[in-house]
Amino acid sequence: MMTDIMGVAALCVLLSRYFFPPIISGIFKLDSRFRPTIKPFECGFCLSWWTGLVWFVAEYGIYGIIYGALCAIFGALIDRYL
Repeated sequence: MMTDIMGVAALCVLLSRYFFPPIISGIFKLDSRFRPTIKPFECGFCLSWWTGLVWFVAEYGIYGIIYGALCAIFGALIDRYL
């Protein structure tokens, strides 16, 4: 289960840093410096929370809320320190 939490958190951080910003910039036709941040897609913490919440509640039921919170915390740590 810990590898699931770390995996979802790492995937969300990668998506929020390298996948969604070019797509959103292409939609707005603006450079990323001149447009607002679109949450939750460009925030590692937010994307980890919502993705983890949906994933783990579907998998573990009500206990998935705790696992989603852990996923968000690990996502924030990965986003900041790696």
